Amino acid sequence: MRSVMAIVQKAFLRNMSYRFEIWLRLIGNISVVFIQISIWSALLGTGAIEGIDLSTMITYSIISTSVSMILMYQMIHTIDGKLKNGDIAMDLLKPISFPILMFFDQVGNICFQVLCTLVPTIVISSLLFGLTFPHEWTTLLLFFIAILFAVLISFFISYLIALISFWFLTTFALEWMFTALITVFSGSFLPLWFFSKEWRGVAEMLPFQFLGFIPAAIFMETIEGMEVLWVLVKGVLWIITLWIIVQLLWRRAIRRLVLQGG
Repeated sequence: MRSVMAIVQKAFLRNMSYRFEIWLRLIGNISVVFIQISIWSALLGTGAIEGIDLSTMITYSIISTSVSMILMYQMIHTIDGKLKNGDIAMDLLKPISFPILMFFDQVGNICFQVLCTLVPTIVISSLLFGLTFPHEWTTLLLFFIAILFAVLISFFISYLIALISFWFLTTFALEWMFTALITVFSGSFLPLWFFSKEWRGVAEMLPFQFLGFIPAAIFMETIEGMEVLWVLVKGVLWIITLWIIVQLLWRRAIRRLVLQGG
């Protein structure tokens, strides 16, 4: 337990070293929310599309942007760097397993993002644009469960991309492809409500919707009742599936690393 907390603390303090970047991230996040709200203001005005009005899209923009701040995408660059400079060899000798080491390193990053970026972004955005909160406390509970799913799924997807780099020795092309898929199918910018029936069906078969659309939709209570339970069951199934895939790939990747290292 102490070693885990030490990893989290180290990652948190590492982020504190770049204090000027905190302001840049905060300004960037507010700018993203402002741009999205400006676009939806121009498109919706005082009207609505598919029952979605401007106030709904303001809340959606704030929540989806906030969720994107705590996803574990940085791990791709972390593992890629360790592969290139050879630090991964030292990590493999540590008493804690490498996947757990990476996970709690990212947890430290998330703790920093929540305290220094996410909370200020939500507060400032709420004051500037307005934020509609759920009517039921159970909705917030389901929302935080969806956030946990988003964190775990983003970890497994990022870890999967990083493991593939054991063969290709670079993650640029693969990361670019997955970033494009996540941008489109997570609904982080364009909600799945506005997808055609065919494309929404594709989005609902992929795990990316849990990285933006699902947490925001639950927070806004547009997913309710048994539909929420079914969505969360799908989330659990995706987490298990991705965990199995990365476990199998990790065994092959570490075997390859040992062979390359002699």
